[in-house]
Amino acid sequence: MGAADEQDLEDGEGWLTKAEVREIWPQIRPSSIRAVARANSVRTSPAPSLDLTREPTYHAADVRHVAARIARGEAEVAPWQRADSDAARDDATPVPPVQQPISWGPDNVPGLILLAIIVGLILWGLASPDNHGTVTDFVR
Repeated sequence: MGAADEQDLEDGEGWLTKAEVREIWPQIRPSSIRAVARANSVRTSPAPSLDLTREPTYHAADVRHVAARIARGEAEVAPWQRADSDAARDDATPVPPVQQPISWGPDNVPGLILLAIIVGLILWGLASPDNHGTVTDFVR
């Protein structure tokens, strides 16, 4: 451990997991925590956290400093990264997909022509007489 790490431990500071940062930054969307931390120069540990999420851990003092800056509106946070923004609410409320009706209009003409050709070839093959001889003619 380096001197800075020992000083952090003495001050009650350390490294926070993403879940702990989410508690300190409730106004930031969980999917945006890493980007907001990077934009606001929060130090991250090179080793992933112990909870097997492969997320980095964040320096506690930096996280608290950025939390104060977020509260004052001074932090680098895009509107879509905020959990309390209109963009976040729009993303959070699922909208049922609009189903397009199937039409037989001009968009489907090439497909219909191809389908007609295939069906015609199948019917022609079934209806035409077998003029190619039989296996017995071939063997002789």
